[in-house]
Amino acid sequence: GSFYDCSSLTSIEIPDSVTSIDSDAFSWCSSLMSIEIPNSVKSIGESAFFCCKNLKSITVPNTVTVIKKWTFYCCNSLENVVLPNSITSIGEDAFYECKNLVTIAIPSNVKSIGESAFYGCKNITSISIPKGVVNIEKDTFSYCESLTKVTIPNGVKNIKEEAFFYCIKLASL
Repeated sequence: GSFYDCSSLTSIEIPDSVTSIDSDAFSWCSSLMSIEIPNSVKSIGESAFFCCKNLKSITVPNTVTVIKKWTFYCCNSLENVVLPNSITSIGEDAFYECKNLVTIAIPSNVKSIGESAFYGCKNITSISIPKGVVNIEKDTFSYCESLTKVTIPNGVKNIKEEAFFYCIKLASL
């Protein structure tokens, strides 16, 4: 990736001339705390922010339609994520072990959420699954230990194994 393992990089403002953030672009930028993504960006690659352990907040522009697999994997400090309604898919392990994430609004246009997408997001308290989602994949919300409420729409046909494994505070569906 472009800035792979730039461990001293703390912030970046991407210029309007950039149209895509490639796979692994900022992987292992362990000091990265903030990034501004312009509306010119149409796609964000797999693992783009993999293990950016100090990234606190991110706003995905409404020009992006897919959160690919491993995009925010192990972004342990991530507290605030703004996903636009243009998002139609959230890939596997996309927010894996984002331990400080308390809330996330899954956009209403999302049709698929990959395996382990929110695995280990131990501080998320509630989730509302969009109407277009048909399958809740394996381990999607496993180890979301603070999860107390999940809203599952009528259109869901399959809830795969361990989709809500170790959601020990889950009290309402």
